Amino acid sequence: MRNKLTPQRLLQNWPAKVLSLAAAVLLVVFNGVSRLEERYFSVPVQIQLPADHVPGAAYIQRVRVTLRGDGDAIFRVLEDDVVATIDLSPHNNEGVYRVPVRVEKRGTALDVDPLEIRVEPTEISVTLEQRERRSVDVMPSIAGFPPPGYQLGQYQLSPSAVELQGPRSRMEGITSVLTEDIDLAGRRSDFAVRVRLVRPDPLVQIIGGDVVEFRGMVEEAVVLNTFDQVETVLLDLDPRFTIVSALPQGSVRVQGRQFDLDGIQPQDVQIVVDASGITAPGTYQLPARPDVPRGLLVLRYDPARIEIEVVPSTGAGQ
Repeated sequence: MRNKLTPQRLLQNWPAKVLSLAAAVLLVVFNGVSRLEERYFSVPVQIQLPADHVPGAAYIQRVRVTLRGDGDAIFRVLEDDVVATIDLSPHNNEGVYRVPVRVEKRGTALDVDPLEIRVEPTEISVTLEQRERRSVDVMPSIAGFPPPGYQLGQYQLSPSAVELQGPRSRMEGITSVLTEDIDLAGRRSDFAVRVRLVRPDPLVQIIGGDVVEFRGMVEEAVVLNTFDQVETVLLDLDPRFTIVSALPQGSVRVQGRQFDLDGIQPQDVQIVVDASGITAPGTYQLPARPDVPRGLLVLRYDPARIEIEVVPSTGAGQ
């Protein structure tokens, strides 16, 4: 005969039965928890801003993400499918605001269950400032030197100005933006290169692209040089005459290509005086002129006139 299950029998030894049931539940839960694994990575923080305001100081731009769930499933989640966002759009005044980090699951993260997501930090402080936008000139950053005898002449930048945008305090004082270094080493002819611009501040953006074209015109170097203690030469003096005293030395300042000047010796530059018009002894004021190698431009010379005293040569009347 089968024993009937009565309320009295159900309540018999009930404390032991409750403990057994609780132990069984804990065992199931513990077994499930022990099978969960964790995965760590970092993701960029997407920021939502109010109109006409931008961050005015550095802020945390990446957060640490912890995924907790089934071991195989959580490692199939793509990092791009966990999106961290902070929303500052309700704040329309300058100031410092602390806002929570919101996490959104997308794509491969939607099908994982169970999936627990934690981020560190959970809140981020951001300084908001008024956005400012302004056009500034582009300036080249020249590095190195052309080979001897060459120099950079004119150059062109395209575009020659760009738009900058950033927080009010960071934009103050910015009047131009530099290119990355443009190396002149080894350049003997005109050239064109595309070069990036250097952001003047990490929080300042270059609107419309950060690459410009630099066109440089390389030419032969033109230099100035002064020759001192230049010999003065008297030309075409009648052999019946001679001068009483030696001619003074002079100086000549010239301009020319460096290649030409490098090959000139001091004796190649002279000041000459034409004495062909002297027909009798006496004192004469004669014009002087420089005599320099071809290709040089005379900028200045001294003396411009020379006084000489002419006397008969010894034995001229014999």
